Amino acid sequence: MLAALGVASLAACAAPSANDDAQSSAPPRKTPRHLFVIVADDLSRIDLGCYGNRDVHTPHIDSIAAQGVRFERAYTPVGVCKPSRSALYTGLMPHKNGALGFQPIRDGAPTWPELLRPELCATGMLGKLNTAPVPRFAFEHWMRPKELADTRDPQVMRAAFGATLERFDGRRMAVVVNLKDPHRPFRGPFADPDAPNQPVPHDPAKLTLPPHLFDTRETREELAQYYDAIWRLDRTVGALLAELDARGLAEDSLVVFTSDNGQGFPFAKTTLYEAGINLPFLVRWPAALKAGGVRREFVSLIDLLPTALEMFGVEYAGPLDGRSLLPLFAGVAPAWRSSIVGMHTLHRVGPETPSRSLRDERWKFILNLPVDGEFHSNVMSFSLAWKSWIAVARENPELRARMERFVRRPPEELYDLEVDPFELVNLAENAQFQAQREAMKSQLLEWMRREGDPYLPA
Repeated sequence: MLAALGVASLAACAAPSANDDAQSSAPPRKTPRHLFVIVADDLSRIDLGCYGNRDVHTPHIDSIAAQGVRFERAYTPVGVCKPSRSALYTGLMPHKNGALGFQPIRDGAPTWPELLRPELCATGMLGKLNTAPVPRFAFEHWMRPKELADTRDPQVMRAAFGATLERFDGRRMAVVVNLKDPHRPFRGPFADPDAPNQPVPHDPAKLTLPPHLFDTRETREELAQYYDAIWRLDRTVGALLAELDARGLAEDSLVVFTSDNGQGFPFAKTTLYEAGINLPFLVRWPAALKAGGVRREFVSLIDLLPTALEMFGVEYAGPLDGRSLLPLFAGVAPAWRSSIVGMHTLHRVGPETPSRSLRDERWKFILNLPVDGEFHSNVMSFSLAWKSWIAVARENPELRARMERFVRRPPEELYDLEVDPFELVNLAENAQFQAQREAMKSQLLEWMRREGDPYLPA
């Protein structure tokens, strides 16, 4: 039987966290026939209607939550695309699979298409793979971005999805659909071709900015374009769901909607702040899942491969960092992770700037390891919002200090997520919270030691 090690969190497990839909005695669990994983590109949990965003238009994505289960505490191991996807397809944390940044995975690391053998299920991939080496990810059917013309177009993606379903007709399926939206550049057309007189829906002046973004005209314009791209993403998801309905596959299919990392804005993507690693994670399985459920366990992208292995009856003897989510999908409340670790090592630009985070029920601790250079990322290079903040910061000492802390990171950060969910006030040097800081630092360092993290401080 698949070993559910769950070592992406601390080894100790706490009692199950409270769930709005927890069941004291769940009915016998069966296995979905098909698995469809839909992965957005650069989307934070806070950017969907079903998670409380009142500005963005996401009725189709929200319908997955309404018909299934919404996970509040889903995380990527790292807030950068390539290592995040490498973790998803191997079930291993970055330091285990070898892709701490943009490196290929190690020889011997398990992969999704190698473990899900053709006699058990058909494996399909639509859109970008964004991990390496490519031969290790030999999906039975892969429609690459250049074959799809435009992975931002709802009808293009529906046609490709339909062709994949047709190809695998009669077989069990494990298909991953990688969508381009809402990744930069936030290019149009955004309008719905089926409603030509409908304006682009997001007015920059009317948006409620999340607190981690500083309010400038450029920030509002970029956020509006980002929300427009999410609106188009939502229509694409709706087209995929409609294709499943049209083919009679919806009832006994497990649909998972998530993202690779958070929004492409400062204090989000490429960081270990919540906006960078706390993801949307919605599951729908009409044949078995109670509609409208909410769960608060810590789950991770590394849990998707173990879930697929259990679904399709794969006996894998090797260690995995993730664990199957099927018990949670079925409403069971097993002992689970009491905390979760995040990692960042480098992006495409700048020097290595390694950091590690530990998040528990209430607190987030971030350890920024000493480096010679300043933190930098492509987000800072391409964000008009960030560039506008630079101009404002010359006359705004509070903003300037915050931006300087972002670039020249403090050694340690501690946030009380219960009162400060957007991590604006670092409590690491506050005398009142030293016991909490020391406890979480000790736990994180022990995790790094036990896991063989190559960046464990001397």
